[in-house]
Amino acid sequence: MPIVGGLDIHRKQLTFDYLDTVTGEVRRGQIAPADRAHLRAWLARFAGRDDVAFALEGCTGWRYVVLRREALSVRVEVRDLRLCPVAAGW
Repeated sequence: MPIVGGLDIHRKQLTFDYLDTVTGEVRRGQIAPADRAHLRAWLARFAGRDDVAFALEGCTGWRYVVLRREALSVRVEVRDLRLCPVAAGW
């Protein structure tokens, strides 16, 4: 996957980090407010690409993120961060 990243869901904002593995560029930021319209607008930058993957913690709000990304064909995997190698310092 040329673009890989993570989403952290909060009540007032979605926080993101992602890496373009081709260029080495890292992007970090927030999507606020944390609603469907703002998430849809942010995800639109990846529309039509099949080389984008995000992981997010399975917590309150994860369903609307996954449903929204399906509309744009962005791969999102729900994870328990306690079991993720990155969370363990990998």
